[in-house]
Amino acid sequence: MAKIPVVDDLIKKNLHGLSVHYGRLVMKVYLRITLLVFGKASPYLIRGIYRSVTGNKEARIKEFLEGTKIWAEDVLKITKTKLIVFNQIDVPQKGHMIFLNHVNEMDFPYDCYVIRKPFLANQVIKKAWFAYWWMVAMGSQVFDNSKAMSVAVSVKNLIEGLKTTSYIVYPEGKNTYSEEILPLKKGMVKIAFDQKIPVFVALKSGVTTYQNYQKGNVVGYLGLGSHDPTDFSSWEEFQTYLYNLMHTKKLELDALTEQERTKLN
Repeated sequence: MAKIPVVDDLIKKNLHGLSVHYGRLVMKVYLRITLLVFGKASPYLIRGIYRSVTGNKEARIKEFLEGTKIWAEDVLKITKTKLIVFNQIDVPQKGHMIFLNHVNEMDFPYDCYVIRKPFLANQVIKKAWFAYWWMVAMGSQVFDNSKAMSVAVSVKNLIEGLKTTSYIVYPEGKNTYSEEILPLKKGMVKIAFDQKIPVFVALKSGVTTYQNYQKGNVVGYLGLGSHDPTDFSSWEEFQTYLYNLMHTKKLELDALTEQERTKLN
């Protein structure tokens, strides 16, 4: 992207000390969505709208999920990134929460590409109207935890949605801008435990490298299988188990990803 002082100042204010170069990359990646929607991804858009008009919800979701693959492939190309899935990630088709670490703005297209499932997002996504529209079209739900009543409605909608799909959840609750796994928030872990929703765990590594350089990156993914909350006596025990699992396996994934990065140098 061309250097525009006003834009660069805005980036500095909103990226919490991260480089302007990283901010420009994020803007480029997300601005390209519109170009792709009316370009290479337009067949998915057209078919998705048609499926929506004809009332075929599952087919509509499938089309929009497939459309996100075009975006991820575009990001891989413009950043010359090597994406590696180190084991077979068999994401359950329905009935599961998919716990995945959340790093920064660059992980969303890759999560769409590798996991290929809708998201259980917080209300912040509503501020990005186009991203919000596409996420809803691909079957994602917005979890409203602002009031007790809205939480109850969101849980009800989640249970209903799980009858036909599984949802990606970021249990750390925010962008970490770090390769370290942060403590998991109570909310989603407790809901999984209380509602007896099995949790499929996956991890990614290498996404923080975009914060330092914007081309020639290596990103790795690892699946850790499904975990049943009914095997635990409390949500706190389940939370501790999941955190320890993610923390330990993340170190292993970091080492594997670094080995692949070294091969490129």
